[in-house]
Order: sequence, then structure tokens, then C-alpha cells
Amino acid sequence: MEIITKGIIVLCMFYQGGIIEHTYIQDQKMSSCLKAKRTVERSVNPENVRMACGEVDAIIENDNGRMRVVKIIKDKYGNYAD
Repeated sequence: MEIITKGIIVLCMFYQGGIIEHTYIQDQKMSSCLKAKRTVERSVNPENVRMACGEVDAIIENDNGRMRVVKIIKDKYGNYAD
């Protein structure tokens, strides 16, 4: 079942100006998101991708006990998805 939720914390990966991946932060703490961001940044080429934590409005679903972002509706910059 999909649910539209406002103000959830996600870790987003940007490539060539667009979001290519978004990860729901299970405990919904910004500190956990920033920790995950640092971990990922150590393993990817920072010249090609950019990581960012932030609050978004999104459609989420429960996937076998774990919450998963299906689609970001509005990001923290006020951009709306199509």
C-alpha cells in the first residue's frame, strides 16, 4: 500500500543534475542521513555524483517491513515532480 507523506528525510543521489536514487532513512534522523551520506561519498567518485540529505514530500510504501520511497513529489527546494 502506497502512502503520500510530507516531510520525510531521504538521502538523494544526483547525477548530471537529476535524482537517480533516493533512500528512505529508517529512523528519520538527519544525523543518520548525514552518516549514510559520508559512507557513500567515500565509495563513489565525487566528481560524477552529488549526495544530499533533505526533507521531501514523497510516496512511500512498506516493502516487507522496510519503508521505501516510490516517488518524490516535492523536494526541499520547492521543485515538483512530473
